[in-house]
Amino acid sequence: MLYDLHVHTTASDGTDTPEEVILRALEAGLGGVAITDHDTVNGLEFAVKFIEDRRIDIDFIPGIELNTDYKNDEVHILGYYIDFNNDYLNQRLLEIRNQRYGRAEKIVAKLRGMGISIDFDDVRLSARGNLIGRPHIARVMCQNGYTLSIEEAFEKYIDRGKPAYVPRYKFHPSEAISLIKQSGGLAVLAHPGLIKAYEIIIDVIKMGIDGLETYYPEHSREQIFELTKLAGDNKLLTTGGSDYHGLGSSESRSQLGSAGIDKGIMNRIREYYRENMQK
Repeated sequence: MLYDLHVHTTASDGTDTPEEVILRALEAGLGGVAITDHDTVNGLEFAVKFIEDRRIDIDFIPGIELNTDYKNDEVHILGYYIDFNNDYLNQRLLEIRNQRYGRAEKIVAKLRGMGISIDFDDVRLSARGNLIGRPHIARVMCQNGYTLSIEEAFEKYIDRGKPAYVPRYKFHPSEAISLIKQSGGLAVLAHPGLIKAYEIIIDVIKMGIDGLETYYPEHSREQIFELTKLAGDNKLLTTGGSDYHGLGSSESRSQLGSAGIDKGIMNRIREYYRENMQK
């Protein structure tokens, strides 16, 4: 029985609603799933209500993925078992959401200055939820024929160092870790194998992370071995997930349930949570 601890919905940049994610998890035979939308918890209540109303037998872990920057690289911090009604968490997420909105407006303005005349209202509609990010802009560019794919939109225009790129709000990994822990959750470094500089992984460990996302679709066997050893040496949890964004999204790293973790690893996560967070 597998558990997928890295899944996105329409609350951020996924194409499946929270309810659809739960149904797909059941279809895949998963024992549990964590919804970890970027910088928002807005999909969690819908998932919880759907599970309760339908009396669905699945282990649901409320989560989040916070996007941060550190030493000229993106560092994503996953949070598990968070209290998504926490006032401070929601206040900080609202600030981040407003900054994301302003950044998206600036990117669209840059694109229009380059002759790529997409409408910001179309970007908002593409987002479906109230969180707007670069994937939504890329989707509209593709729909309007300016690029052949979402990947091309990033590679040519809106990725870091490209002509329409706008720097993100400054959010430090240590703040993300603190925010998750203040909300009663566990903090895990997402897909460390994608981080270019090994020293960044070590720095984040020193910031007080609880675990490493060892199992991930783009991690090689060698990386999984090395990250598992690194986690063990530092007495950290190992976790895993697919980074699923929906069947219709080119953002998906793989299918729901791939790169998941087994029941034994999940039990260790639960035990760690009970011992360290439920005091």
